[in-house]
Amino acid sequence: MISNSTIEVFVNDLQLGMYISDLDRPWLETPYPIQGILIQSQHDIDELQRYCKHVYVDIDRSEPFAVQQHLSSTSHDSRSISDQDKPATVVSHESNASSHATSTVSDRSKELTSHETKSLDSLLQRVNTYSDICTAAQEIPAATKAYNIVSTLFTDISTNLECNTRINMRVAHEVVDTLRESVIRNPDAALLLAQLKTTGKELYDNAIKTSIHLLAFGRHLGLPHKELTILGLGGLLMDIGKQRLPKEIQSKRNMSLTADERKLMKQHIAYGEEIITQLSDAPEEVVKIVLQHHERENGNGYPSGLYANQLHPYARMAAIIDCYEELIWGESHIPGIKPFQALKELKDNAQNGLNYTLVEQFSQCIGMFPVGSLVELNSGEIAIILTHNRTQRFLPQIMIICDAQKKPYDLPVTLDLRIAGNNPGGVEYVIVSDLPQGAYGIDPKKYYL
Repeated sequence: MISNSTIEVFVNDLQLGMYISDLDRPWLETPYPIQGILIQSQHDIDELQRYCKHVYVDIDRSEPFAVQQHLSSTSHDSRSISDQDKPATVVSHESNASSHATSTVSDRSKELTSHETKSLDSLLQRVNTYSDICTAAQEIPAATKAYNIVSTLFTDISTNLECNTRINMRVAHEVVDTLRESVIRNPDAALLLAQLKTTGKELYDNAIKTSIHLLAFGRHLGLPHKELTILGLGGLLMDIGKQRLPKEIQSKRNMSLTADERKLMKQHIAYGEEIITQLSDAPEEVVKIVLQHHERENGNGYPSGLYANQLHPYARMAAIIDCYEELIWGESHIPGIKPFQALKELKDNAQNGLNYTLVEQFSQCIGMFPVGSLVELNSGEIAIILTHNRTQRFLPQIMIICDAQKKPYDLPVTLDLRIAGNNPGGVEYVIVSDLPQGAYGIDPKKYYL
């Protein structure tokens, strides 16, 4: 869709971080399965050169620094497609997060520090491209062992906090490294456990889920091993301050907190900072994740009301995952929402303070049907997503656990939808809908773990 926030750019002039909303030819004449491309690497540009001479860049959905760099390096002829008499426009992180209205490059965007530009740019330039070196089924035993070790670590950390003694960060690093290696081999195994496995303590489960999601997210972005460990450790300790809150609100979701409880909940950031700085020698990046994962790019977050160029990239990643988990899990009296709807809400929330480019990347990381989620097939049967097919995301490996009447099968059936063939009705198996956790009263843990 070409709009007044779209500029025409020759393919040779594309920059990393630009979002392509339209081509100089119909999408159906290209191999791209979806309309819309985020430029993440030189390979993306090289591929586009095979089909197009120029493309249309959506300013609102691009990284501001990418458009800025283009505008500063092109002639005065670079203009908005729909209004050739007006100069091309761009929005800052803040205005992009708060509305779709376009404006000339803001002073705040111009003041992006070189350090922040490099940090954000580095997330879009893959350092590594990870490939699965085993199947999820093969990785499950090692992932389970890593999960249990991390759970034991969190128990030890909680005991230390009760005694006000220091956290052994060397041991924590080693434990997270074990989980990291499992995610590197195949992230689906750990992601499946994050959805289905439980320690019986919600704070522990949430910490491990967040750690695994951040590790998988970092792997998707191609970050080096050392940085993945930082992300995993940050995810594990992100909400450590909640352990100093009253137990009755520790595990409550934001949507069910009263106004007074919400004020109290916000104190977990200060408690977390105190714990991390006084009782550990955590890396600075981990401290930033703890301090900033509730900040928002438009300045409407807490505790300090920071703006985009003041936020650490890893904290921006953590904010996305924190919001995602809040949306999909819900509580006993407030059910979570479907994963696809949660991703849609994250993209909508990118107008209210989340980083749109990183939200897009996270969506690609976990897929439309996240591992461990429930789906309904065209046969009416219910299945669990076991693992993704990296090149055919709509055709994952599944476990069918309930019949068309939503009654559990005595013996669940595992299928790879790429080669599954027809269902009992003689029709090819197709996923018709994702489902929220707990749909039809189904507990997928009973069928897999």
